[in-house]
Order: sequence, then structure tokens, then C-alpha cells
Amino acid sequence: MISLLKILETVDSPINGKIQVVETLEGRRLLVGGISQSGWLVARVWKTALSKVKKDRQEVSKVLILGLGGGSAAELVQNYWSQAQITGVEIDKNMVNLGKKYLQLGLPAGRQGELGKLKVIIDDAEKWVKRGLGNRFDLILVDLYVGGKIPEAFTAKKFMSDVFRLLKSGGVAAFNHLYSNIEKEDATKFEKSLKKVFPVLTTVTPEANIIFIAYKE
Repeated sequence: MISLLKILETVDSPINGKIQVVETLEGRRLLVGGISQSGWLVARVWKTALSKVKKDRQEVSKVLILGLGGGSAAELVQNYWSQAQITGVEIDKNMVNLGKKYLQLGLPAGRQGELGKLKVIIDDAEKWVKRGLGNRFDLILVDLYVGGKIPEAFTAKKFMSDVFRLLKSGGVAAFNHLYSNIEKEDATKFEKSLKKVFPVLTTVTPEANIIFIAYKE
């Protein structure tokens, strides 16, 4: 029997452990611990959330992505807001390198999937957000996983408050969380913490995920 899954490359990362690039009939994905971190499935998850944000906020000029991975969310952002300046923060340079090699991250201008307005920063998202550096964004996407787990620092009220501070008035932050039966209890706790920081909160539930869409009015 011929397998429909092809492993294109495997990389051992000091941060994420084993990263696999796999290809199926649906397309390519970056897997960590068997969980999709970038690729067509992640793009499908974020598309649901960004479609809702687009209806609420037509104009978006500055976007921050915390947990850039291989760049799937960044490509979607540019599809919705072609003139937006995107800053992507990613702690694991292996994810960025694989995104460039297999997922069209940062291709030169004029090629399909070109992300010329993307600035990539290799840094710890918690530290980067805490520093702030006077930046303010219309939209912040938070997708901070190591394998199937969100590190504890990114579930803390302090981190959520720092994200709130980086938003412009009227800005939107979207937080991705897994939402299978195993993760629902953690997602409920996460939502309670978000509500202490963001006065307006709604959700969408694509695939086996829940995305909390939080507004700074």
C-alpha cells in the first residue's frame, strides 16, 4: 500500500524537539509532536478568525504575529490586508528556515506568496512583548505553542496585559488555543483570564481549535 504522507525533512530543534515537514494531497505542514504548527491546516484555522476580524475591522495597517512558525498566518494576513506591515516574532529559527524552504515564507517580490512586508524577529515573544519599544498594532495574532502545549508564561494575566498594551485603540488580538476534549478545561481557564484584561471578547471554533478574539475599544 502506498502512503499518502511523505516526510520531506526532519530537523532536531533545541526548542521544539523534532520538527517534521510532511506533504499530503492537501499540502504541506510543519509538525511538532504530531501537532500542525504551520501549513494548510493552520491556515484553515486562522482563516475562520481573520474572516471575522475583516468584517469588524476593514482597515488594518500594522500587524504583529507572536509565534510566526513557518508563516502561514502571515500569508493569510497579507491576503486580507495587502498593504499591512507585518512583524513576526518566532523563538525557533528552525521553524522560520523551514517556512522559507517549504511554505513560501518571505519569497522575493513578484513571486506567488510573496511576503515582502514581513519583518521576522527571532526572539522570545514574552520578552519582546514586555519590552514593547513603543510599537502599537491594529491586529495581534497569538499562536504560541511548543508541541501541543502553550507555555505557562503565555497563559498569565501579565502577558495578556502586555498584549493589550501593544494594541492601538480599536485594535484586535486573536489568541489560538486547542479545543479537543483534552484541552477544553484549559481553554476555559484561559478565557477567564482573558476576560480580566479585555472588556470585549468573542470566539470562533474552527477545526479542533478555539480562537478568542479580543477587542480594545
